[in-house]
Amino acid sequence: MYRPAVSIAAAQPVTALAFDPVSDSIWTGDNAGTVTALHSLHGLRGVSFPVGGALPVKQLAVADNHVRALGLAGHGVGAWAKGGTNKWYFRCSPSPATVSAISPSTFSSTVVAVATTVPDIVLLNTMTGSVLRQASVPSHVTHLHFSHSTLLCASADGYVRAHDPRTAARRENADSGVLAHASGVQDLQATGNFFFTIGSSARHGHEFPDPLVKVYDLRNMRPLPPIPFSDGPAFINLLPKHASSLVVTSPQGLVNVVDVSNTNSSEFYHLDTTSYITSAAVSSNGSYLAFGDAVGTIHLLTAADESSEPFFNGFQGQPVEWADVPEPIPEINWSDSTPLNSIGMPYYTTPLFSSWTPQFLSSTIPPYPPPAKIPPQILSTMKINDNVAYAALPKELRGRRNRVVVSSTKDQARFRSGKGKRDDDVELEHLTLDDSIDEVPRIYRKVEIEYSKFGVEDFDFGFYNKTAYSGLETHILNSYTNPILQVMNYTFPIRKLARSHITTNCPREHCLLCELGFVARMLEDAHGTNCQSSNFCKTVGVLAQVQNQLELIDYGREPTEVDYAHMIQSFHRFLIDHLSSEGNSFPHNPVIFQRPPSHSTTTTFQADTHLNANASFSPAAAPVTQLLGIDAKNIIVCLSCKAVREKENMTHVVDMIYPRKPLPNEFPSQASFADILRSSLIRQMTHKATCQTCKQFSTFSSRRSIPSADLPPILAVNASVYNDDNLRYWLDTRTGRFVTPTVEVRGEVEGVDDPESVTYELRAIVCQIMTKTRHSHLVAIVKVLETENQPHLKGPWFLFNDFVVRNISEDEALSFPSTWKVPAVLYLEREDVRSQLDFSNLPDELDLSILSRDTSISVNRDKSLIKHECLRFQELPKPGTLVSIDAEFVSMQQEETEFRSDGTNRVIRPARLSLARVSVLRGDGPKEGIPFIDDHIHTSEVIVDYLTEFSGIKFGDLDPHLSRHTLTPLKLVYKKLRLLVDRGCIFIGHGLSKDFRIINIFVPPEQVIDTVDLYFLRNRQRRLSLRFVSWFVLGENIQTDTHDSIEDARSALRLYKAYHEFEERGVFDEKLDELYRAGKQNNWKPPLPTSTAISPVTTTSPGHVLAQPTALSPPSTQSTQTPGQGHASMQIQPPSVSQFNMLAAAAAARNFAHQGQFQSMRFDMNALNAAAAGYFTPPDVNPFGASGSGASSGGGWSRR
Repeated sequence: MYRPAVSIAAAQPVTALAFDPVSDSIWTGDNAGTVTALHSLHGLRGVSFPVGGALPVKQLAVADNHVRALGLAGHGVGAWAKGGTNKWYFRCSPSPATVSAISPSTFSSTVVAVATTVPDIVLLNTMTGSVLRQASVPSHVTHLHFSHSTLLCASADGYVRAHDPRTAARRENADSGVLAHASGVQDLQATGNFFFTIGSSARHGHEFPDPLVKVYDLRNMRPLPPIPFSDGPAFINLLPKHASSLVVTSPQGLVNVVDVSNTNSSEFYHLDTTSYITSAAVSSNGSYLAFGDAVGTIHLLTAADESSEPFFNGFQGQPVEWADVPEPIPEINWSDSTPLNSIGMPYYTTPLFSSWTPQFLSSTIPPYPPPAKIPPQILSTMKINDNVAYAALPKELRGRRNRVVVSSTKDQARFRSGKGKRDDDVELEHLTLDDSIDEVPRIYRKVEIEYSKFGVEDFDFGFYNKTAYSGLETHILNSYTNPILQVMNYTFPIRKLARSHITTNCPREHCLLCELGFVARMLEDAHGTNCQSSNFCKTVGVLAQVQNQLELIDYGREPTEVDYAHMIQSFHRFLIDHLSSEGNSFPHNPVIFQRPPSHSTTTTFQADTHLNANASFSPAAAPVTQLLGIDAKNIIVCLSCKAVREKENMTHVVDMIYPRKPLPNEFPSQASFADILRSSLIRQMTHKATCQTCKQFSTFSSRRSIPSADLPPILAVNASVYNDDNLRYWLDTRTGRFVTPTVEVRGEVEGVDDPESVTYELRAIVCQIMTKTRHSHLVAIVKVLETENQPHLKGPWFLFNDFVVRNISEDEALSFPSTWKVPAVLYLEREDVRSQLDFSNLPDELDLSILSRDTSISVNRDKSLIKHECLRFQELPKPGTLVSIDAEFVSMQQEETEFRSDGTNRVIRPARLSLARVSVLRGDGPKEGIPFIDDHIHTSEVIVDYLTEFSGIKFGDLDPHLSRHTLTPLKLVYKKLRLLVDRGCIFIGHGLSKDFRIINIFVPPEQVIDTVDLYFLRNRQRRLSLRFVSWFVLGENIQTDTHDSIEDARSALRLYKAYHEFEERGVFDEKLDELYRAGKQNNWKPPLPTSTAISPVTTTSPGHVLAQPTALSPPSTQSTQTPGQGHASMQIQPPSVSQFNMLAAAAAARNFAHQGQFQSMRFDMNALNAAAAGYFTPPDVNPFGASGSGASSGGGWSRR
């Protein structure tokens, strides 16, 4: 039963009403086109904003974090944050058309429907307002409503039609429409398999409101018995929690609450109004009904218990977001010494004495300096186009232009190619980045990757990170997750679990725990070199889309500011839930942490027996749950009958709950960090529900019960700082800091404090950095335990600002000096159980057999296209094993470039590439050059460009149903490459740094031999293509049509072998100069093939090919030179093949300059000749480029 409640006065006639579902507020739209928030039953006025046009607000819909509104003017429909800022605004085109209706509900939380007067229906993205689908309709639409399976459209012709909610297209069948009211539909509601309409019909040529509510079956669009309402219905609303109940309202204020399934059960109420009703709304739990009238009064009916607190939704909800209050004008104590510039200037309506009138001005002399004359050199060359004159600035006038010197507001990009042209000793903290952001320290400010003509590899990441701990790059999708990845990596138990998981045979194609393990391995191996988590971020996007959690996806093109603190906390919970489920191998989970029995008085022997029994008969929980799970009981008490019941509760993340805002007559709360953390763990709350004992709709009190001993080893906390009142607790004061390095936490058992307590150590904080002029971003502040007690550091705390990494002091890490630093996520580790964690049962080695198994998910694989032979067991790689690798990629996102008016351009976001094919060849042995991996990579993302000319990949090659090649999931290929890196293989290839970067794997420099750096002259600053070097050195024309990764990898391997030949002969430097001279003459491209043999161009003797290297034969134990040929007799013990390969890799790494660029190789020839004498017989060779080629002319090596 409902009863009248207090009325709320509004400033204007109320034309639209909606209750806020998450706070104690009601939103109103008035006759002037303004939306206003009224808080609590007192009607406290809050945020107010216009919706466009001076006509009344027609529709209003309130969601958890935004308000959608439509004005009667129909200029457009928009979404506003609850603080009043506009998130998006949709205007229909062509321009005369207007918006006529918007659906009050959404489809799948991301789609809202809009009707225009074109006429058509448009589906919009609720986050961005962008158009998803558009479909034409036969008549002007006046009402829209989403049911569970259908989009219902009520038109001006009186028809209600069914449309597909995914495409907005009309369903073409006999049951897709029904004529509900001959003269138009006035309101439309739907629930379950029924929908309800009210409207008007024509009688004697005049419109007359139908005195009933029509009911239809949604499944077949057939009418059911209507509900009579003689007063003429104006509004219908569904009553929540009562699916079959309707609230029918007449313009005169008659309200009927009727059960559709039993029309005899009706309740009638009459509102005390002197005008007519213009709007109606129902709260989220049905405890309040609101009705707005034409004189600006909101009438309320309530069914809430009189003894309970008067909340619209039955609970207090989120704190109210109040509008900003302007600062009061300061009072000035006037004295003789008060400066006049401290007095604000008033607004004058009459001219001032300082405004000279024309009679004071000379008619011949202008009141301003004359403009500077244009030099005649410019006038003589000036051209005019569309009344705009322009000319080139002569050299003699350059530097003399009237320019104002303005300091740059942004740090100039630092590139490795520009070293030596600037001061490289300057520190990041001393750069002039953006002095407009006064309060934010430079190392906390947002940093961007710049792109030079040499690509991202030229960006000087080393300037931003001089520590041994690697940062993560930005400019990839969902890179806002970088701070959480750093926190997980330096939380040792989680890192241990993730690294162990990648050694298992995980069946999931998209697994966040696997990707976390791969990132952890990459960061561990990199030792300070920048990395990127592209595979992890891509998996986040795939899983978020599958679970329809699109708010977790960072699209990188936010038109407005994004609350990254809220976004990262939502992602944190999403990530932990996935890590727990993905790592769960129940009932075979290893026991990592055994919780002791709480409040037990048993002896030590009994306790141990109990633990062993539990370990034997009770399967362990998921490993992540063992580390982070809070296994508590919820004690729920009915405040009416005092009935008590218990409910098991398991959670992984603690959301902090702050004390309520004090009333004006109360003192502010002085709660400490430990107090708030404990209250968040206990989490005392009240809610309303029907008690199963006393059968009353009562208020319940609930709180967690958890002993101190049952608290988890790691405490994951969401700070939940959503307003200034919450942030005020964190800010530093004169008395000290809010956050402490350690915190003592005490549990609670059945309402009584546990006498024992446990101590947690703060390990990491993720913070949002807020600035007024730029987008916010996230940083991680992490305590790296292995750096404790190192005297050259400020302490064990490190700041990870994407790829900026800096060591900071503990005071700086735990300090929150101002509102620019907002906490988001905290990780704490329990001190007393750190040594008790047992990881001995976790697997820690990858399965070597994956290199010997031929795996493909292609259903139509053509055996004739299989070009690889898997490794046999005796061929499994060992440290120093040579392998040659090449990869091909496809484009998932086009490059975004900014073109400036001066003709220059800047890459804003590079093209996003994805691995499409990888080939790995044997580098030595009897099967040298034969691939053992040749996998095409399956991808579920949309491919923008197959780059067939450069990759050889065509449409269908990466589709399991169409591909004829060996198709493999990305994760399996990554495991194979990870295994080769861990086994110490040496990778040979051309341009490997970019390949490894896109593959998202870090290979130590001593395990990489890149032929692009071997055949490179540093003073030329030009790196040569594989195609050109292969043509000149090997006499082969590769990549003629498309690229083939096997061909490219084999060419790189042969170039490496040829390089060793030239070094042994002592002619490599000379030949490298000839290579560059030939490149300059041929424009760095091979000449077009002719009918004769391909002839590389040299300056000494054109038309002769470099000596072709032959396969390496097994070494002999000694080498004997014949006297008289210039070689002395010698006998040496040759090194092994792997030692020789390691020697070459070490030489390549040694020649890697401090700028990150390879120099030409310089060997100690005496030592190298001695080491290589067991492999080669020194030939009697002619100079390179002389007449003849190959062994027949004496120009090649003869090998044993």
